Amino acid sequence: MKILKTLSAILCLIAFAVLMGACAMQDYLVPCFIDGRVGEFAESEMTSIMPYTTLADADRLDREMERTQAEWTMYFTQMLEERNLKHQFLAQGLQLNKIPAEALRETLFAPTGVFGALTGLLGLGAGAMFIKRPGDLRKEDVEEV
Repeated sequence: MKILKTLSAILCLIAFAVLMGACAMQDYLVPCFIDGRVGEFAESEMTSIMPYTTLADADRLDREMERTQAEWTMYFTQMLEERNLKHQFLAQGLQLNKIPAEALRETLFAPTGVFGALTGLLGLGAGAMFIKRPGDLRKEDVEEV
């Protein structure tokens, strides 16, 4: 009888240890469906210990997805900041380079500028050659007199 009590106590202790281990490992024992695209997005393996996906795998993949998303967000944020800085630098340089060019354009092509004055003189000369004012004599009229 003493052996029976000892064996039953040992079996109870073994069953208790197995149940405690199962409770401690419950996330690894409970199956959980995980879409295959989650593993691709998280750039991680789908399963860890068991041949099927479990609740522990779902928690691990959730953390991996958040890490991957944070890395991509940081990468593209840095790229965007770099592009914005480059845009600002180039736009300011372009504006600074336009100032002397606009001043040169004003100097050359304004009505009081070089080409503007030449155009006005040529226009007046051309107008004087082809437009007859009232009272002006033609070349033929001058030769007749």
